[in-house]
Amino acid sequence: MQKIDKKLLNFVILSKKECIFDCVVYYSNKSKIQDFFYKNNIEVVKDLDFLDAFIVRFNSTNILKVASLNYVYFISSVSNVFALMDVSKNILGINNLGYTGKGVSIAYIDTGINQHLDFCLKRNRIIKFCDFVNGVKTPYDDNGHGTFVSGVASGAGTISNGKYGGIAPGSNIISLKALNEKGEANAVTILESMDWIYSNKTKYNIDIVCMSFGSEPLGSFDPIMKGAEKLWQSGIVVVCAAGNSGPQRETIKSPGISKRIITVGGFDDKRELDGTFSFDKFEVADFSSRGPAFGRIKPDLIAPSVNITSCNSHGEYKQMSGTSVATPMVAGLVAIIKEKYPNSTPDQIKRYLLHNAKSIRNINYAEGYGVVNITHP
Repeated sequence: MQKIDKKLLNFVILSKKECIFDCVVYYSNKSKIQDFFYKNNIEVVKDLDFLDAFIVRFNSTNILKVASLNYVYFISSVSNVFALMDVSKNILGINNLGYTGKGVSIAYIDTGINQHLDFCLKRNRIIKFCDFVNGVKTPYDDNGHGTFVSGVASGAGTISNGKYGGIAPGSNIISLKALNEKGEANAVTILESMDWIYSNKTKYNIDIVCMSFGSEPLGSFDPIMKGAEKLWQSGIVVVCAAGNSGPQRETIKSPGISKRIITVGGFDDKRELDGTFSFDKFEVADFSSRGPAFGRIKPDLIAPSVNITSCNSHGEYKQMSGTSVATPMVAGLVAIIKEKYPNSTPDQIKRYLLHNAKSIRNINYAEGYGVVNITHP
């Protein structure tokens, strides 16, 4: 199995001298990889706990050593490949549609949100913030994940002249902080957030819930799965991440195991530095969790998930990879559909998305129905 992304591997192989560069290392055993880094004096730049990953500063020799470890399942470049949100919009078929998700409200259960200019300039689209972790009244994000995820779907791209605008830049934002500064949460705060959404969906016109998190499934009575299904039954479209535990089968996280809600995996669009891409080169990301779940096809769809640029909680932008990135892309697509068809039900929207998806490898346990494109919603 290829454990280093191809462009990065080629760079390492072709380098004529020792180079230093940053990479994302996805792991299956955090304590073991931390111990290896410590013993080999490898610098950890950032702990991406919510992705089961670290940003690590490597030299050409160390990266090959780390790739050989059985508890490391993928290494991705972060500094030499650039992914733009406008390219993702082309892939998903929404450029020049004329819809922005205006009037549609997306609730994000995540680490919170910072008041980035892409959300607040001209009109503050953060219409509600609730903190189920620390009880703070004003918007904040002590991790950064929630701000990034919100930007992928709802960012206006204001300070990048639209270049890094989200899929539905006119949508309203409801930020529910249920994950702590480490990107972690227990079921209690997640369920509290779901209960708040259920109770306030009419007051805040909540149409969509974006859940870029996952937990180990607990069977058919999993409480987080059941909570997500309750929201779906109430008329809210629930979009969640498949998880970052691929490429093994049956690794979909909760609530993505639910047969009702929309579960999103990730793919690498293999775009060139100039932003061009070819559908034939698309590949399901190695880290993207695979199905089936309860014997059913999961994930439902896949979306761009490798080296995507969105809002940085400290201002301007940053890059990230993972199914956490793919999920708000689909949430943004749902917002566009809801803007045009405000009376559409969750089941109708899901059927529409699946009908307009195209498989890239005909492996349904890895990609579900494939990549969605809504050129004509």
